[in-house]
Amino acid sequence: MRGWQWLTCRMVILTVLVGSFQTLNAQELSDSILHRRINFLQNSLKSDQQGTNQWWYGWVAGYGGATLAQGAIWLSSKELSTRQDMAVGAITTFAGTIGQLISAFQPDYFTDKVSQFPELTSGVSLEKLAVLEKILKERALVETEARHWKAHLLCTGVNLASGMVTWLGFHRTIWDGVANFGLNCVITEAQIWSQPIRARRALHRYNKIYGKDGATAESFPKINLSFVVSTNGPEVRLRF
Repeated sequence: MRGWQWLTCRMVILTVLVGSFQTLNAQELSDSILHRRINFLQNSLKSDQQGTNQWWYGWVAGYGGATLAQGAIWLSSKELSTRQDMAVGAITTFAGTIGQLISAFQPDYFTDKVSQFPELTSGVSLEKLAVLEKILKERALVETEARHWKAHLLCTGVNLASGMVTWLGFHRTIWDGVANFGLNCVITEAQIWSQPIRARRALHRYNKIYGKDGATAESFPKINLSFVVSTNGPEVRLRF
């Protein structure tokens, strides 16, 4: 076999081998990235789930405890102004409890919804990835809407009504009404601004790393095959 024929044969063999290697390597990297995305989403949703449950149960316990305590003082106190303050306060905190119960933030073990996916095949993994992405986006949207101006306006309206009842309904001074309104505003604003935003942050990081279209920001290693003629004769070069 002549030299140029042998060189051509080598180039063909190398081209086939390199093409096969790139295909296998790309598939391995693609599966690896797919699992990393799934792990990222699972960990993010687990963290968001924990934060949501802590916030929800904490405020339910706080509002419920305040309602019971103020109700007890209202029943036991003999001072008119104290009974009035406790009555208005108990009604307000009871409204806060109801607000928690109907809040968009509910204890939801949504990570259990995707636990049945075994991840044995890429098809199953892709389906699981799609479900996790959808849940994370929905959670991020809930967190955004929960701090919308409507939430602040609704709480302000309830607090204003409480202050007006103290001032006008019970014929107290305007400063008593202002104090009632101000205290309740501090509590309700703390409730709103303490709402978890972990899903929003996680979605931002996810899009930054993998892109909004799901494409990874990581790139596959490239393998270049070239034919070079030098003073030493024709050569075939591989670059990784």
